[in-house]
Formats: sequence, structure tokens, C-alpha cells
Amino acid sequence: MSSGLGTGAVAEAIDPSSAAGEVHSVRLDRARVVYLRDVTLHLIRRELALRHRGSLLGWLWSFSPALLQLIVTQFLFTRVIPLGVANYPVFLLTGILAWNWFAGGIRSATGVLEVSRNFVLRPGFPTFLLPLVAMLVELVDYLIALPILIGALLLTTGVSATAALLPVFIVLQLFLIAGLGLMLAPLQRFFRDVRQLVGMVVTLGFWLTPVFYRQRQVPEAFKPLYDVNPMAHLIEAERGILLSGTLPTLGSVAVIALSSLLAFAGGCFVFSALKYSLPEKL
Repeated sequence: MSSGLGTGAVAEAIDPSSAAGEVHSVRLDRARVVYLRDVTLHLIRRELALRHRGSLLGWLWSFSPALLQLIVTQFLFTRVIPLGVANYPVFLLTGILAWNWFAGGIRSATGVLEVSRNFVLRPGFPTFLLPLVAMLVELVDYLIALPILIGALLLTTGVSATAALLPVFIVLQLFLIAGLGLMLAPLQRFFRDVRQLVGMVVTLGFWLTPVFYRQRQVPEAFKPLYDVNPMAHLIEAERGILLSGTLPTLGSVAVIALSSLLAFAGGCFVFSALKYSLPEKL
């Protein structure tokens, strides 16, 4: 009876050089991952050190702007134009922290290639890490301010079991910002208007996203704008799981997840297509 494997296949299966080649390939891939991890951590530490060097407040600047924004906005929408939202400081802080990470992340990523020109011009350097590092530095500021939000929840509404889902939405937002950053960073080098456009969109987005008001307060005629805004869904979802212990709808989660994955895939595609032309644009 003949075997299903021919002698050539058997020889290939037991060929030690083939097995050694596969092991070598795995080791190279693992070494590459370790290298990228170490470079990313080094760049994050470097950026944080530069950001706070010579500063009197140091790490306090990580959450001071959010607290100042909270104080001013709370005054406006509780004393000047009351919105009638219960537990408004916690409600507002949830939206501010999520929005500031989004806005700061894409702003930093948009201009990072120009600021890090020496890295872009260095042969073999993984340039795609630069927008990601810019986004991750803003994530560090978000995480530093997060205990303040948790403390405020403990003093007001309490922390429900649904709050354990917050890391899921943080990861989804991470992919959303990373994708937009990878897309905008190289486009800024080809079209110098991108940075100004991003600044305008971020400014308008603050008012057109339910950062300081409820989404259900929006008139029906304008709700389609909010239905396609992933940050609107994300902030509302986080408020639900943190403040009221309610789960977001499947439709809302689908919008967030699909937007994040499409943004990340689109960002990877755009950056890959343009990365070899970046040195000549600097």
C-alpha cells in the first residue's frame, strides 16, 4: 500500500535545515516585536520627560487643563445656562477626559513627523511609531487623570459593576485615534492645510459632540450628525457604564467598533502608501 506522502515530502518534513529556518524566522519576528516595544517605550518616556522638563507643576499639568475646563464649563452650564443634568461635575468630567484624549491625540499626531524630522530621515527607523507614540503620550495624561474621575464617582453615584467595561472602550478609542493619526501625519507633509483643518474640526467637534450636554437634548433634525459621530457614541457609552450602570445598545457599540477598525485600517493603508515619500517632503 502506498503512503500518502512521497519521498520528497518526507525528506522535506524531516529536513533539519528547513526546521532551523523556521525557528530562525520566529526568532527574528520576536526580536522585531521586542525592538518595536523598546523603541516605543523609550520615545514615550523621552516625550514625557521633555514635556515636563523645567516645569514647576510637572505632572500636575497632565490633568490641570481638564480640571480648569471642568470648572469653567460647569459654571457656564449650571449658573449661566443651566442644563439641569444630575451629578453634572462627574457627567462633565467623563466627557472632557475622553474628548481631550481624542483631540490631543490627533493634534499631536498630525504634526509629529515635522517635529521628529531626525527620526524620519534615519534609515531603517520605524516611522509609523511616531504618530502612535504621540497618541500614547496623550493616553498617559488620560490615565493620570482617570483616578480623579473614579474618586468623583465614589463620592457621588458610586462605581457599578458595568464600570469594568471601561477598558474595552478605551481600547476602541485607542484604535480610532491611532488610525486617524496614522492617516493625518503623512497627509500633513503633502498638504500643509491639514493641520489647520484638524484644528477647526477639533474645535467644532467639541461643540457638536455631547461633551457637556446629553445627546437626547439634541433636536431631532440634527440627530443624524450624532448617529455617525463615533465619539458621541463613545462618550455616551462611557457615561452609561460609569454613571448609571447601564449597558450601551448593540447599535452604538457597532458604530464605535466599526469606526475604530475602519479608521485604523485606513490609517495603516495611507501611511504605508506614503511613508517612502516622506523624507523628500521634509
